[in-house]
Amino acid sequence: SFGWSGRAKDWQRFEEVSLVLAGLATPLVLSVHTIVSMDFATSINPGWHSTIFPPYFVAGAIFSGFAMVQTLLGIMRKVTNMEDYITRMHIEYMNIVIILTGGIVAVAYATEFFIAWYTGSPYENYTYLSVGAATGPYAWAFWSLIIFNIITPQLLWFKKIRRSFIWTFIISIAINIGMWFERFDIIAIVLSKGHLPSTWWRFEPTFVDVGIFIGTIGFFFVLFLLYARTFPVIAQAEVKTILKSSGEF
Repeated sequence: SFGWSGRAKDWQRFEEVSLVLAGLATPLVLSVHTIVSMDFATSINPGWHSTIFPPYFVAGAIFSGFAMVQTLLGIMRKVTNMEDYITRMHIEYMNIVIILTGGIVAVAYATEFFIAWYTGSPYENYTYLSVGAATGPYAWAFWSLIIFNIITPQLLWFKKIRRSFIWTFIISIAINIGMWFERFDIIAIVLSKGHLPSTWWRFEPTFVDVGIFIGTIGFFFVLFLLYARTFPVIAQAEVKTILKSSGEF
């Protein structure tokens, strides 16, 4: 369409435009998650008023994004018989990125607790060290966050696990769960204890909340499966580039 004929000149222009769009997409990701995090950081709520949020959200987005891709790749690789296209090398390289970004997220967690203690603010101290810590009412969510987002990804340091499709799928599921608990901790814990005791409350999900949560997951997978059924799972342009560089036609 639009005059595409498959000539060498067309492929050259396509690769140039793809490179430009990739260059634009990278700062777009950084700016979007930075602005979203500033919506929290510019508030006065204890637990949100923190300058660590912009880089913390960007690293968390990459961390959870790669984990979600690993989850989907593990399924699509088997269902669509693409073992020759999605190899252990791809899985290992993505796991290395997960290790890196997971370490950044872990440092961000530690920084939040350090700042809450170091500033001496009773509100920050209470939010981080009392409500959301091991002994608070949300201890189950806090420890789930620590286990799934910090401890579980450390298994990827072992090469045998890092190159395993089964272990990669299991760990990616754990990270996805952990990132959900991170969002839960950020929203529920902070909003449950504000500056005024009259606003204190404890979040208890209703059947509407549970239904919306399950519905969003189902809606995502419906769109993903429809897209995978209609369009090629692997971009033909990328396959063309690989064949061109390897000399296979």
